[in-house]
Amino acid sequence: MNDDLSLAGVAFAAGLAVLAVAGDHAAARSARTESSVEFVQSRIAGEPTMAIVSLRDQRVTIYDATGWILRAPVSSGQKGRETPAGIFSVIQKEAEHYSNLYDDAYMPHMQRITWSGIALHGGPLPGYPASHGCIRLPYDFAARLFDLTRLGMRVIVAPTDVTPIEIAHPALFMPKPGADALAAKRAAEAEDVASKAATAKHAAVTASRDAAQARMAIRVSENLKRRMEEQLAVAEKALASAVSDKQKERATEARAKAAARVEELQAKLAAANAELQPKLNALAAAREFADTAEAARIAAVQAARELARALQPVSVFISRKTQHLYVRRAFEPILEIPVAIQEPERPIGTHVFTATERTARPGCDGASSPWKAGVLTTTWWTDVRGRAEALRASRQRRSRATRKPHSTAL
Repeated sequence: MNDDLSLAGVAFAAGLAVLAVAGDHAAARSARTESSVEFVQSRIAGEPTMAIVSLRDQRVTIYDATGWILRAPVSSGQKGRETPAGIFSVIQKEAEHYSNLYDDAYMPHMQRITWSGIALHGGPLPGYPASHGCIRLPYDFAARLFDLTRLGMRVIVAPTDVTPIEIAHPALFMPKPGADALAAKRAAEAEDVASKAATAKHAAVTASRDAAQARMAIRVSENLKRRMEEQLAVAEKALASAVSDKQKERATEARAKAAARVEELQAKLAAANAELQPKLNALAAAREFADTAEAARIAAVQAARELARALQPVSVFISRKTQHLYVRRAFEPILEIPVAIQEPERPIGTHVFTATERTARPGCDGASSPWKAGVLTTTWWTDVRGRAEALRASRQRRSRATRKPHSTAL
């Protein structure tokens, strides 16, 4: 019996030791994860324009218009549930999100990049791919990134690490001079018109309430007058049927009071009707003004929205398979035309072109073809699948040489 208790005590102590070691390892792993997050120190970081996830290095790098600003480790999809490589955008953000696919799992600061279940979110990082396909980020880093990004930010998931390079070319898009200022002006105008529309709507509501109160006063007067007219008819009938002098006296007195009351209520009704008409006129004018203000608000908001849309990233897709060029802005199609590709059978890879500045640099004559003047604007070209195809071809050659199977995340 004592031996059994001793063995049980030893087992219990060993279990506590295992838990303590596991807790220490988890705490150490968490500390290493947070310490491996990097922030640019040499300058003030701008607004994020792109996130590049390296599946090989299990790392995400966030870029602004000048260069990288944030780096952090990640945990991508485990074997059999690999995170797909490709070019994506942030299409939904939700600070408090729970998975509808994996047992209501907590996914804080979720930034969705596909509607099939792939997202960036905070989660545990064991140091290797362990998710069901999402890209886990350190919790604090995920919260910080969530506050910095906007819908539409480009997210590139690459088999290897990809570094953007700065380029310039005469065929690249040139922003319209003053587009940002005009969009800001229209947005301010829309806010002003919206405020006026709200004031007009409130005035119409007030006028409607005043008119309703006036109608209520008329209905009350009409009901009281009708009842007094009924009492007057009763008094006249009583007077007509009275026999004794006393009865006639009481009936006459009752009829006089009823007649006076009817006359009084008639005067009140006339006054109420007189007060109602101006209020009805004011209501009609207020409603007309509110309708006009609302129409102006809708037009101003639409104009501001269109200008804001003009500032959204423009995506150009050229498909070798379909021989078409597709242009999208803010996820909506704006152009589709056929194109001719020289040597269509030759792989050309997939390239991402992102303009990161909306204004020309100092010294650029924005009105006279600054590209021809040789002035550079900050533009990133990132070759994702071109490098991936080269990597895959190299793996295939090695596989044929060694006769061993291989697989890729693409």
